Amino acid sequence: METFCQTVQFYLKHLEDSVYPVMTEDQFALKLFPMYRYFVTVWLRNHNPEVKLGVIKSLKPMLSLLLPNDDLREQVYDYIPLLLAEYQGSLEALFITQVLRQILEVSVTTSTLVPQMQLHTIFTELHVQVCTKAPAWQQYSGQNLTEVVHCFIALARSCPKELMKFFLSQMSMSKEAVRVGTLTLIRAVVSADGRSSNSTF
Repeated sequence: METFCQTVQFYLKHLEDSVYPVMTEDQFALKLFPMYRYFVTVWLRNHNPEVKLGVIKSLKPMLSLLLPNDDLREQVYDYIPLLLAEYQGSLEALFITQVLRQILEVSVTTSTLVPQMQLHTIFTELHVQVCTKAPAWQQYSGQNLTEVVHCFIALARSCPKELMKFFLSQMSMSKEAVRVGTLTLIRAVVSADGRSSNSTF
């Protein structure tokens, strides 16, 4: 799938040299989306960890073709909860977070916000990655935390008020690990804001 998507990208960059009937980026995306939907709703539920890993790794190149399309981007958002659910399984968290980061950062650059009803679940699942110790079998927990921070930076730029409400609610928790994790995220978000003139946080 990665090779296929790269080939499509190459084709799109060289349309003027094509001797075949021309397909636009939107046409490719429309044909690709049913496959993305099937991967997420069917194959990602497979109990075989290798299949799950293969599926999740295939999503990033697919999203590179799907997310530029305004209509399909909002449909991709509908499947975010299925990605978040994989944090509860045996899949390496890093690969899930990388996909979420890709979606969230495009939502910022295109000003196409993730639906409000999904925000709290996104906040919560990502926040847990920071405030709880990663399972021993996860090899990339440090890299995952870096990706989580980038996700929160994107969320701060697209929905700052909602994110601050979430952070404040977490600061009232009795567990020290939750408060420390929340403060770490707030510092990271504010520091990123100071380095970016385009931020709205």
